[in-house]
Order: sequence, then structure tokens, then C-alpha cells
Amino acid sequence: MTATQAEPNSDAAIPPNTSPWRIAGWGAVGVIVISVSLCVILAAIRSTGLTSITVTALDPAAEPRDHELPFFKQKEALPDYRLILLLNRGDQVRLGSKPDTSAADGLTWQLSDPVSLADITTVRLEDQDKLLSDTLAEVEVLDDVVVEQGYRFEFTSQRSLTVGIQSFFRTPIGQAIAAGFCIAVVLIVASVIYA
Repeated sequence: MTATQAEPNSDAAIPPNTSPWRIAGWGAVGVIVISVSLCVILAAIRSTGLTSITVTALDPAAEPRDHELPFFKQKEALPDYRLILLLNRGDQVRLGSKPDTSAADGLTWQLSDPVSLADITTVRLEDQDKLLSDTLAEVEVLDDVVVEQGYRFEFTSQRSLTVGIQSFFRTPIGQAIAAGFCIAVVLIVASVIYA
């Protein structure tokens, strides 16, 4: 090599004050931006929450009865309706029972905490008994009104970002993004401390 030829400087491509921690910090900021964007988009998709269900018996004469004795405790002979939401992660949300009540005029269950429609597998209507409850109908929430086994189910829902975020972070993707977000925050803090 001659004296007039300059040696290529391998450090010229990297700015002089850049440490590996600084690069990791910028990568972590990118992960956070992408994570937050995905969270907002996917939470918006899952943000429709079920707020109430009204069940109406289409044929009141076909409703189950505890007994068929005339003039004897006719009020107690009416069915004890119970409604259960079966969720896709295996959990159940029991909405309570309406004892000794006919569903001819419609029975309404209000949900104190809305449940994302994306989380609900089916809605089960039971006749609650002390020993074993009978399933009267089980429906998927495919529309605002569903008719099955002689019962009409009317679903009321509303959009809520809170419902969408809670539903999203219960999914495996949501949990992975939350873990990645935590790791990114640790890397950012480390890049500030060690840079």
C-alpha cells in the first residue's frame, strides 16, 4: 500500500457516540410503536360487547314444567330459566336464573360487565333443577335475533374500546405482545442507563 492511498475506515459508517445499548433502545422503540399499533387495530376488531340478552318462549304451552298437577302450586310449576355464556377459552359466565317464571313475555338478562362477542362460543339456556339442569337451547351469537328450539334470543351489544382491549390481551397474541412490550421497556431503560 502506498502512502497516498488512505486505509478504509471501518468506523466511518457508525456514528461516534452510538453504543450497542443505544441501537437496542431504538429497536425497542420500534417494537413498542408496532405493538401499540397492533393492539389498537386488533382491539377495535374485538370491541363489540354483549350487554343484554332477551329470551322469549315462542310457544308458552311447550315450556317445561316442574309438575302437571292442576290447582297445586302453579307458580312453582313454571320453569327456572338460567342463562350461561360459554367462552372460547373454556370459561363460563353465569348470568343468573329467573326462578318460577314464564318466558312467554320475554326474560331479559343484563350483563354488568359486557363480554366481547369474539370471546363467546355459545349461549346456553337451561331449566335449572336442584340436581341436574336440562339444556333447553344453545345458540351462537350470529345475528341480533336467533331462533332455536322454540325460543327467540335477542342480543343487544355496543362497541367499547375497553371491552376490545381486555378481550385482545386474553388472546395468545395479546399476551405475546404484552411480553414484548415489557421487554422493550426494559431495553429502553437499559439503553438510557448504559448509553
